[in-house]
Amino acid sequence: MKLSQLKHWLKAHDGKAPKCILTSYAGCSDYLMEVEFKHQLEPLKDDNDAMLRFQSIEQVKDLLRPLGITSVVLRVTDPYDEFSPDGKVSECREDMTISL
Repeated sequence: MKLSQLKHWLKAHDGKAPKCILTSYAGCSDYLMEVEFKHQLEPLKDDNDAMLRFQSIEQVKDLLRPLGITSVVLRVTDPYDEFSPDGKVSECREDMTISL
């Protein structure tokens, strides 16, 4: 989903914000954003179809807060999670809600 589409959607739906997932991958220094659209996660992209990358949660806040989005789900993904309690490979991710 392009950022311009998200802005249009928020105006058309009276500010009712979709679920936004901010993903952090182990070993990476930036965050990627996905927006839930029709029960599917769509990467948030700029008008040139490049994925938006954020260096900090403050950058996310600066972009989304003026649009009326007050929280996101931070999803930390660690494909190297070898410490599951049952010894089996886990989903290797943790979700938490972050207020903006």
